Amino acid sequence: MSASAEPRELMVREAPAEELPWRVSASLDSARPGEVLLLDDQGRVMGPRAMRRAQVVNWGAAGGMVGIGSAVLAALTGPVFGVAVGVSAMGLLLWHARRASELKRVLTLASAGRRDEALAAVSALEARRPGDRLLPPFIDYLTGKLEWQRGNFDVALRRYDRARGALTDPRRRHGRGMYWLCTFDRVQLLAAMGNVTAARTARAELDGAPHGDYFEMELALSDLMIGFHADDAGLLPEDDELYEWAKAALRTSRFGASVVLLAWAFTRRGDTDMARHLLREAPPRLAHEFLADSAPKVHAWLTEALATTPPPDDLDVLDESP
Repeated sequence: MSASAEPRELMVREAPAEELPWRVSASLDSARPGEVLLLDDQGRVMGPRAMRRAQVVNWGAAGGMVGIGSAVLAALTGPVFGVAVGVSAMGLLLWHARRASELKRVLTLASAGRRDEALAAVSALEARRPGDRLLPPFIDYLTGKLEWQRGNFDVALRRYDRARGALTDPRRRHGRGMYWLCTFDRVQLLAAMGNVTAARTARAELDGAPHGDYFEMELALSDLMIGFHADDAGLLPEDDELYEWAKAALRTSRFGASVVLLAWAFTRRGDTDMARHLLREAPPRLAHEFLADSAPKVHAWLTEALATTPPPDDLDVLDESP
């Protein structure tokens, strides 16, 4: 992308939906666009082997049903940050094989950036009004995620609120991982809506979230979204911690919005070299994030910043100048 180019959502031409593969990431750092992350309820990324072990254990308990342990399935599709279709596996509690296949198709579509197809598929699941008490929160969460990608903020917020309400039901023994995913998303959505006061109030609950590697990325993104939309980099931690956030984001091939927001933060802190580096790294990480719809103010800032950022060759010359 040239320095003056409009940052586009880097939509990959995918195969037909029925041919999309189900791919699971081995770790947070190795996650690629189109892959699915498996999280436990502490927000730690589980590799495929750990997930298979959980399935074996639950097959014994399920008597021929599909069980997927206490994990959370999170497709990297988030409206702003490439994260996020989440569902507690025990929140789905022992789906029949056919329904599990349908769920995997929805997650695969979402992780591949097929926003509208994924929304149609999850709407079809919802229309059947399945009897499972544990499925509706997942449908609400996923629908909220996809509606956020479409820029339908109010609809998304209502879905998140309904999912969170169901997940706090005292009769529910599982689903805390999905509850926290909803809560992180809700804080970030409120910030994107411009309701910074409500976002900062909701942010207080996140201090009680588990500290798995994925949730740590979510926590950093929440603070970055609030700081950006409040136009106040002073709300963010000291530079040393921002550098740690940047290193964590740059180790991955995703989390483009986090990289953009870190570029904004370093710009405001006066570290133009770091800001330029992050701006060069951000566009390839924005695949499937629909940033113009999901975080229009962030997208507008990125557009302007890219237009005034020298390309890499020019930067090299400037760095070598006396």
